[in-house]
Amino acid sequence: MKRVSPIMKAHLIRGAFYLLLAFALCVIPLALGQRTERPSQEPRSNEPKPAQPAVCNRGWSAGPDMPSTGVRMVGVYFYANLNDKFYAMGGRSMDGVGNDFTHPFEYDPVVNTWTIKSATFPDNQVSNMACGVLTDSGTPYIYCVGGSAGGQTTATARVFRYNPITDTIDAIAAPWPGNSDEITLPGGFAVYNNKLYILGGFRINTAMTNQIWEFTPTTNVWVLKNAVLPVARGFIPAAANTFSPSGIYAVGGSDWNGTTLVDTNDSFRYNPVADFIVSIPNIPRSTGETRALTFALPEQPPFTWVMGGGRTPPNPSNEIDVYDPFFNRWSTYGPFITARRNFAADSNGGCSGHEGTIHIWLAGGYDSQGTPLSSMEMYCLPCATPTTTPTPTATRTVTPTATATFTPTPTATFTPTPTATITATPTVTGTPATPTPTPTARPTPLARARPTPAPRP
Repeated sequence: MKRVSPIMKAHLIRGAFYLLLAFALCVIPLALGQRTERPSQEPRSNEPKPAQPAVCNRGWSAGPDMPSTGVRMVGVYFYANLNDKFYAMGGRSMDGVGNDFTHPFEYDPVVNTWTIKSATFPDNQVSNMACGVLTDSGTPYIYCVGGSAGGQTTATARVFRYNPITDTIDAIAAPWPGNSDEITLPGGFAVYNNKLYILGGFRINTAMTNQIWEFTPTTNVWVLKNAVLPVARGFIPAAANTFSPSGIYAVGGSDWNGTTLVDTNDSFRYNPVADFIVSIPNIPRSTGETRALTFALPEQPPFTWVMGGGRTPPNPSNEIDVYDPFFNRWSTYGPFITARRNFAADSNGGCSGHEGTIHIWLAGGYDSQGTPLSSMEMYCLPCATPTTTPTPTATRTVTPTATATFTPTPTATFTPTPTATITATPTVTGTPATPTPTPTARPTPLARARPTPAPRP
């Protein structure tokens, strides 16, 4: 047998090695790539797409339209529900008989959609109600008081409560005594220390009232307070603030001139505990038929925000007037998008004791021409992440020390040229101050002539 020379044997082994190497480099990665290929991220045609939460665009942005146009609803933020939902209670799709809503509307920020709930209101007198979240036996509810129906000049004293968790409504056998004449609508309203307060009211097409009523949900008892409003008013923007100076801030509101509603700028603070009223600087802009909200921007205490509203030209407005109770002064904040009145609005309170994202929601109402709206607007802003205040500590000063220097061996082709050594100078650094949003003044809209609409209760 002919023997293979060692040189030939080495060539054969080397050739076999290169063939195996080529196989490993070309075939194996292809096989692995097929095994580890990720499936498409697009859902199959028969699979539902995941819910798309509302994007937090800093400031005001448009939200999804309500299921219908809506006016004279009450907006309520219900904190105890999953994902903090916003509710539009009562109201009607437009003026006139037969347009009253029969179910609550729910906005869910997680899926960014509105839903008409199954629970049914006890009657059709659900416009211009006073509503707020109260707790009874550890369970929070949305309580609603009074109201009227479209095209009518009477009002109800009825009280009911809505449980958003179970989607049920219960009647409360404690009618509001402030409507003993059956024509009075609640004025301003706010919740303070788990009690609902109603300040003033509108005796439909007759006069305003100056009474203050207190409702306790655990006993279903109404109490007429000794304090009275300095001036009789209805449709008062009111908001409770538990930070000192605490109380219910009532600003502006509507007067009755015998023919129509007139916006005012009278402003007060009511102390529910001591049962007395003190004056505060009047809101610079007359307004009414809107909401006041307690809201705190990042790194600021809660202020009173008065949201547009009003009907006396140049109202309705989209201006936000902000009252600072600590410095006892007014300023303006960036306006929302569409001027409107009699709309649903509420907030999650802002950044005071709250982490994450702060919101104001508003929906519906009448526009500047008196046309009912279905549009929604949302204010969103991230709260600053709480951080501990750093404690100053002694900082070790870095002292330059001798460092071994590499000296290259000279060669015929390259001789290193000495260069200046950059010495780092220690710099005092700190956390940049986060700018605090401050209200910015803007010009008052010029008056524009237009017919004065007749009041619609």
